[in-house]
This record gives sequence, C-alpha cells and structure tokens, in this order.
Amino acid sequence: MVDLAKLVSSSFPSDRKQFDSVIIISNSVKKIKQIYNVIPKDTEITILSSKSRVVESFEESEISVQLMDESLSAMGLQILTQLHDMILQAIGEGRISHGERILVVLGDPIDGLFSIDTTMLSANRFANLANETGIELEVLTKAMQLARHIGSRGREGHAVGALFAIGSLPKLRKFSTPLVLNPFKGHDAERKSILLDQNHETMAEFAWLDGAIFFNKDGVASDAGRYIQVPAGTQPKYGEGGRHLAARAISQLAECAAICVSSSGTISLYVNGKERYKVRLS
Repeated sequence: MVDLAKLVSSSFPSDRKQFDSVIIISNSVKKIKQIYNVIPKDTEITILSSKSRVVESFEESEISVQLMDESLSAMGLQILTQLHDMILQAIGEGRISHGERILVVLGDPIDGLFSIDTTMLSANRFANLANETGIELEVLTKAMQLARHIGSRGREGHAVGALFAIGSLPKLRKFSTPLVLNPFKGHDAERKSILLDQNHETMAEFAWLDGAIFFNKDGVASDAGRYIQVPAGTQPKYGEGGRHLAARAISQLAECAAICVSSSGTISLYVNGKERYKVRLS
C-alpha cells in the first residue's frame, strides 16, 4: 500500500524549496489531512474533490478547495487531462506563473504523485490559441470541458460524436445551412452560455443532433443542427471522418475554432484549417 504522506514528505527536502504549489486530488478527508500535515506551511495548496464533505471539512481553512462536477472514480485517469487544461487556463489567467513547479498528489482513483514543470507544458497552448482566435481563454477551456463531457459519457450507453464551432456567427452561418429548427432561439443568453456548467447537459443533447452547434466568441450558443458546407474537392486526410472534415473546413472558411468529438473517443481542435490540439479520452 502506498504511503502518500511519506512520499510527499520526501519530496520537500529541508534545505531548499522543491515545489511552488501542491494540488491534492482525493475524496478522502483523512488522506488529505495526512498529506497536508507534511507539506511546508508556506506552500500554496489546492484540493480537487468530487465530494461535498471534503469542501465542508476545509471551509474554515485557507486552502482552496474545488468541487468537481463528475465523480473522481467515474472519471478515472481522465482527471489528468482535465487537470492539464485547468493548469493551462490558470497560466493564461495569471493565477499560475510560467515556470512554476507543481506537485500533484493523486489520491483517487489510485494513489501516486508526480511533478509538473509549467515550462514544459505545451507552450501555453490554449492561451496562445485564445489570443490567435480572439476567443476568451475561459470560453475555449469550457468548450474542451464540454467536449470531454460528451466524449466520456456518450448517449444512452453508446459512444457518440459531436461538432461545435466558436467564432463570428455571420461567417459560421454563411458556410452552413440549418437541418432542424433552432432550439436556442428565443432563450436568454445566460441559459445559453458555455461558461455555466449547469448548461452543459442541455448543450450536449443539442450537440448530439446531426450537424454542428455554434457559439459566439463570448461562449453564447446561437444555433444547433447546422450542416457544414464543405467545399467541393476538399478531401479528408488519413484517419479523418466526415465530422473531422467538416470541422477542419468550417475552421478555415469561417476563421474560427472548431472542436470535433469522435465516437472513437478522440477530441480534435481545429483553427484556421489546421488541427492544433488532439487528445484521446481512453
């Protein structure tokens, strides 16, 4: 059995500061407290948990505790992908400095620890893409969160794909046609914002419709069930399906960001006709 507290203690030699901050991922209050007691007091600590009892246990402390929407046990090691995106977003927002070293202590679904040197992360990938496209970093990050939600859960027990694009609505509509009546029409912007996690389940249902779902650069959904007009003669690349081809095409035609969730469990992000990010969920 792994003694996490002992491992964490050995990661902080007394003669120098080894890490700038620690992220603890666990649903066990006891385990978190054991780890907390061996971390130097001047080290910034963040706890990620999917149990409200963990949040309640540390309400009186100065520790930052974030309650996750999905169960850690259900997410499995996919939590590492989400953690990567969260750190990239934090760098882009200035909450984490480029060059920091972070110790990640994993208490669920398995025990272990590893270090992250932020200089080695993909050159602030999402921050750069946000600047390039003029899309808010939080919008881009939440879009990836929605993509993971769709790709990991599927629909009625079956793996499904989806396509959504973020950019100028006039351009997006110019190169697409409606397949269904627009389900977003007439609803308040707040109920259509990708920034609010409580909207993601509804958006997932609409994203599973044939065609694409569109968002403006502020992350407000505008259309669903849009058929992308792929120019004649555009050929799929090796390994691309129709949905990937449509995502690549609209990202170039409308100069936007397009995210494709494949039924095989892969998420691809296209910007200006090029695949700029890809992650496999399983």
